[in-house]
Amino acid sequence: MTVSSLSAARSAAAAGTVIRAVRAWPLAPQSSGLPRDLPGPLAAAAGVRPAGPAWAEHRTRFAIELIGDGVSGWQAPVGETVAQIVADDLAAGLIGHDAAEPRRLAYRRQTGRHRSGAHARRAASAVELACWDLASRAAGMSVTSLLGGTVRPRVPAYASALGLDPAHPAAPEAAAWITGAGFWGQKWPLPRQLIHAGPKAVAKRLGPLREAAGEGQFMVDALGRCRLDDAIRLLPVLADLEVAFAEELLPPGSRGWHRLRAAGVGVALAAGEHAVDEAEQIRLLTECVDVWQVDPGWSGGLARTLHTTEVAADLGMATFPHGDRLWAALALAGACCRDKIPAVEWHLTLEPLRQQVFTEPAVIEAGMLASGPADGLAPLPVITDSLPAWTVAS
Repeated sequence: MTVSSLSAARSAAAAGTVIRAVRAWPLAPQSSGLPRDLPGPLAAAAGVRPAGPAWAEHRTRFAIELIGDGVSGWQAPVGETVAQIVADDLAAGLIGHDAAEPRRLAYRRQTGRHRSGAHARRAASAVELACWDLASRAAGMSVTSLLGGTVRPRVPAYASALGLDPAHPAAPEAAAWITGAGFWGQKWPLPRQLIHAGPKAVAKRLGPLREAAGEGQFMVDALGRCRLDDAIRLLPVLADLEVAFAEELLPPGSRGWHRLRAAGVGVALAAGEHAVDEAEQIRLLTECVDVWQVDPGWSGGLARTLHTTEVAADLGMATFPHGDRLWAALALAGACCRDKIPAVEWHLTLEPLRQQVFTEPAVIEAGMLASGPADGLAPLPVITDSLPAWTVAS
């Protein structure tokens, strides 16, 4: 932590960042189907509708509130399981913690047995992000200022087209629209059926998209669907298409993944968003990946994400934060130069639905996003009930 951010944290503490109570508030479920007002070219090529209420974590959602003296910090949305872990394991130990001292958070008492795994890390991340929100609101300063200073007030976004069908006849028009909208680049899915159709089919489908993308960066995401032989045969095609990075062709860090890297055809391999435990993050960074992808809502929080971003930079890798916790990703990117974080992810068909939970949704203009509010990590959430779901207090 820099001298300026340390001074800001101390000022925040004086303003009342000691946590007195923890609450969970009900939120509306995520809307089903595609977002309203989705641009025509994107709607035409949409091949996968966002899960919405089909997933339990989208159907039952909460906002976590950390209550200080006259100010609160928030993090939203969290699913029912994550909220329950916060209540059972973390909330009692948070009482009396100073949210302006992030390094002490890991040493707070826990009252349950959830120490590792995806849900436990998401609960710990939610609490850590809420602490940054509380410290920021108490100090009247942006989170990027608390992180050491705002380097960029606006951050480029790359368009995640994972909700679009690359084989749809309208897909090239959608790719051209993305470039025209000013996005830093675009990432397209590799559906299972396209992978199994073979390299020639992939080249036939992705070639027009790459051409339509023009000078913008072009990426692909296989969501771990490839077999090793599929992935090895795909690499030359992806190299010919000048793919900036290929995400999760195989399970990251697996034996097949290492054989894929050894093939060495010049296609950068990206992963990291599902590396929730610290040891796995370091293993991937030092042994496995060429491009680092990390999610502040899954990795342990903002401080941990900043740390792994710095490690990636030391190793010569760029970081592209995963889009699940967009506001935290923007605060992080705002405090980093473009070489460390060239762009953050904007999911074309899902992010507008994610933003419905906030009183002031993020707005993207010419492919750019503001690095965050003047105070607070994110805008306040839209609460749907006058009574909290639960409260833990001293």
